[in-house]
Amino acid sequence: MNVKTVELHLLQSFPPSCVNRDGNNSPKDCMFGDARRARISSQCLKRAIRQADSFAETVGEAIADRSKQMRDKKLIPYLLHKGLSQQDAEKHADDFRRALAKDDKKPNLTSVGLYFGDQELFSLLDAFRGGEKKWKQKGTRKSADVCLFGRMLVEATDLNVDAAAQVAHAISTHKLSQEMDYWTAADDLKDRSEGEDAGAGMLGTAEFNASLFYRYACINLDQLSRNLAEKSENGEWPNGSELTARTVEAFLLASYDAIPTGKLNGHAHFSPPIFALAVVRKKGMPLNLCNAFLDPVSARNSKRLGIASACALLDHLKRMRTMVPMDEATYLMAHALPEAPTPADGVTVLNGYRSLIQKVTEELQK
Repeated sequence: MNVKTVELHLLQSFPPSCVNRDGNNSPKDCMFGDARRARISSQCLKRAIRQADSFAETVGEAIADRSKQMRDKKLIPYLLHKGLSQQDAEKHADDFRRALAKDDKKPNLTSVGLYFGDQELFSLLDAFRGGEKKWKQKGTRKSADVCLFGRMLVEATDLNVDAAAQVAHAISTHKLSQEMDYWTAADDLKDRSEGEDAGAGMLGTAEFNASLFYRYACINLDQLSRNLAEKSENGEWPNGSELTARTVEAFLLASYDAIPTGKLNGHAHFSPPIFALAVVRKKGMPLNLCNAFLDPVSARNSKRLGIASACALLDHLKRMRTMVPMDEATYLMAHALPEAPTPADGVTVLNGYRSLIQKVTEELQK
């Protein structure tokens, strides 16, 4: 495998919704290019990716858990299953908890949410209990989602994992139009015949918007393969690269399926991406194409918003490929737009997102 990075650019339109809220219960937004834009945080998108069923199904293993409650929910049950008494299980679990991220004010919790798959967590616990001096190096391979998104522990830095995937905040390609929903809820048991107030039982307001988002993510293949223990420090591939390729495939599939769950029951915003551009890069730096929308896109000149956004993206790609000093990469495109945007030079158009993933996987094996 001689690929440096795999990059993914998506255009995804959501109907009236509030997929990612701020502290005021409003859809997140930001300023970009002197215009207010709708925004979905990278943390929200990463969680939606790793929680997608297609991720675990494709990579072939369960995802890791992130929690402050590992002591009670994972460690003690495991030790009890191993035959320890309740008292001994609690003691060993507490010692291990303090070695990872202690919280003296809340003795049953860790100070941060630990991010571990069961296999790695339990093997580390066994090594810790065995008194091994290098117990932090005794764990089995980290779960695929930890290898992608990384892990940081202040009190156990040897267990830190540098993220292999970088995910950008999604922004709307156009100016934000924030709107307000006024809602009421009926009280079904009010007896209006007795003169009770005939008004609603509850009422309130909620903000929403309907936006077309640009999403960008990049995977560092070298870092991912090292995290997955498929590539050694001297750069050799002793175990091949099957798991690395499968993890990339899982990430691409789950990125398509990644629907943030904010107010999902009230908006049913099951609307997957309508445009995808994948880049398999051998040389050169990754390229975020957000500046295609530095000037907000609008539906004009008989172009619908989706097509106008795709055209702006491809036009910017063409200009940037002329600008950058090194660009050795394969560009692959798929879309569900009513009109086909003119692809930039060197961009291969494929029939559907599945074909795009298959082509990326083929490129990884070269």
